[in-house]
Amino acid sequence: MLTSISISSQGLFLSFLAGSFFYFSYKINEELLSWAVYSQGISLIFLPAGIKHLSILLVGGWGALGCFGALFLLAHEFWSGIHPYIIFLYCIVSTCATWLGVWLSLNILGITPDLGNLKFIHLPQMDFITATVHAIIINVFFIATSMKSSHAFSNYLAMLLGDYIGGFIILSLFWLILVIYNQKSTKY
Repeated sequence: MLTSISISSQGLFLSFLAGSFFYFSYKINEELLSWAVYSQGISLIFLPAGIKHLSILLVGGWGALGCFGALFLLAHEFWSGIHPYIIFLYCIVSTCATWLGVWLSLNILGITPDLGNLKFIHLPQMDFITATVHAIIINVFFIATSMKSSHAFSNYLAMLLGDYIGGFIILSLFWLILVIYNQKSTKY
């Protein structure tokens, strides 16, 4: 029984970390990359997409939960006047769309669950699959809820580009950290 408490505590901690990274990456994106905003909710460089992708890739459901929570807090800030139920649905749909994209990319590319056969060349491919799935599903959600009804195709392309670039930046930074860590550990 103590083991399950420990695992739950670890999961909650990982969820908190994922949510914190997502939240702060959004704030950084908002401040430093404000010039890249395409329209409300769409940025041409969106770093939080990469944080959500990486969180789900590394810790699965706990990462998704943390990113969902952070997105829910943030969505109330950038969509004032939208019914909380719609915001809640948006957060679920966005998180699940990313999770679906990660799952599809792992299966399509034949990457093992432990990521043991992951290579750098997989990162842009995984990112493209995940960004595409997310952009399609979110833009369908925007149309279905009348949040955005005009310029659907250009909104889709802008979101795809922003999620892809932001995701690739985050995934590449993570890969670089792993390479540096592995080089240091082989020296000792």
